[in-house]
Amino acid sequence: MDGYAVRLADLQQRSLEVASEAMIGQPPVALPPGKTIRIFTGAPVPSAAEAIIQREHVTEEPHQIVLRPFPKPPVRGLNIRPQGENARSGEVVAASGTMITAAVVATLASFGHVELSVYRRVRVGVITTGNELVGPEASAPPWRIRDSNGPGLAGLFAPWNWVEVLSAVRVSDDRAAMKRVVEDALARCDAILLTGGVSAGQYDFVPDVIAELGGQKIFHRLPMRPGAPVLGAIGPRGQAILGLPGNPVSVMVTARRLGLGAMRRLAGFAEPHLRVPEVRLIEVDGKTMPNWWFRLVRLTGAGMAELVPTRGSGDVVSLGQSDGFIEIPPDAAGEGPWPFYSWA
Repeated sequence: MDGYAVRLADLQQRSLEVASEAMIGQPPVALPPGKTIRIFTGAPVPSAAEAIIQREHVTEEPHQIVLRPFPKPPVRGLNIRPQGENARSGEVVAASGTMITAAVVATLASFGHVELSVYRRVRVGVITTGNELVGPEASAPPWRIRDSNGPGLAGLFAPWNWVEVLSAVRVSDDRAAMKRVVEDALARCDAILLTGGVSAGQYDFVPDVIAELGGQKIFHRLPMRPGAPVLGAIGPRGQAILGLPGNPVSVMVTARRLGLGAMRRLAGFAEPHLRVPEVRLIEVDGKTMPNWWFRLVRLTGAGMAELVPTRGSGDVVSLGQSDGFIEIPPDAAGEGPWPFYSWA
């Protein structure tokens, strides 16, 4: 505080002579007994000073101050920031696994840490499979489908500056071609997301291709809707591999719910899963599901949301009208609150 450095015992006097001034950016000066030293915010506290009396609580004269009645009796340490009050010597101020935000940068700079050991960005490959797919820019006849999964996944991870989407490619339902594309991705990427080809159809080659290339399957099929056929594996160099169902809503839900956590682990985050807010539904339909149920919602206000009408996991229109989805445990119902996973 701007004011005057004093000893508490000297406050019994009505006035105090101003001995000198504590200079900002200079070593601390000594406080003579029975006197005061003028001080400004940021200056080192004079040795032997026990409190700083604000300028507002004194009458300033050319060479002395006259003390006014105090709103509260001054105590030791008043208006003084002691050395080491933010952290003791040896304490960790920025733990390993912490994302370096602007706030963390300020902390690190304060302690003189200008060069750090950090994780590089997670390199991600996106592979969409299916003979029916054409590019988003293409003219699609009724028997073909524009690929929304590749652009959707690239867009999902674009806001995270610790992710680098190296490629987003399409491959037909051809086992040899798929193997070549996945092998190339494994050579370049830390994580691979495939869409389609993970179920039990005649042309669902993804599980076999991953196994042939040295991938270790961790799970295949989970009790969730949408996205039950999802496959999770670890590549030969520790890559995260997620085989996602082909329907767009399933792709986005499983990538957000499972893929983001896997990538955060690869990126070095101490906590792989982001903390998510909870929302309550403004209207409930009473429906339940024996599996974990991810339902598209639109936010309506602080902590409130409404269900987005949908025709299933292929409904890209309902997907685009949603702000994210809520997670409902098996056989649960009601307004919540439910965990909310945002697309943003």
